[in-house]
Amino acid sequence: MKTTSLPQDYALVLAQVNDYGQEELTSLAETLRFDKKRLSHILKALQHKGLILVKHTDYSDVWIGLTRRGQRLIADMWPDARATAPMMA
Repeated sequence: MKTTSLPQDYALVLAQVNDYGQEELTSLAETLRFDKKRLSHILKALQHKGLILVKHTDYSDVWIGLTRRGQRLIADMWPDARATAPMMA
């Protein structure tokens, strides 16, 4: 199996989203204490790797959820971690 190496900040974002199943952008930035510019950069990189989905709602909210690939990566990195909610559609 191919191993993936992620910077610590990237892994923190994945772990936080995994803990809640999905997370709103502003809340995620506040929880992790990342400025939105840094978080946006991380989210773009994770989305490019196919690990997260970013969903824009009608109310200008931005929600982040894990893809199946992201869930598998979390399970490989932390075998005791389990997704608490289904993937985003």
